[in-house]
Amino acid sequence: MAYKVVITPEAAEDLEKAFLYYVDHVSNRVAKGFANDLKSTLLDIQKTLFFQIFHQNYRIKSLKKYPYIIFYTLDEVNKLILIKAIFHTSQNPKKYPE
Repeated sequence: MAYKVVITPEAAEDLEKAFLYYVDHVSNRVAKGFANDLKSTLLDIQKTLFFQIFHQNYRIKSLKKYPYIIFYTLDEVNKLILIKAIFHTSQNPKKYPE
């Protein structure tokens, strides 16, 4: 059985802020590209699961074309990928999830 992706409310807020930034400050086309890159990266996580461990049980995977990192954990018992944060790489690393 494949792992199911679950986006936490905090990560959903990160995602919405990023998407709206591209809509408001760049273009709808770029925002759509961001959404597609995110979907592709989430599919990569579902296929591979065990990307680099960042800290404790947090794993990270960067988007291919956009400067964002996805922080996630795995719930192997319930077969879940829990997306904890979507973080812009230019932000202060001290803000990374703990």
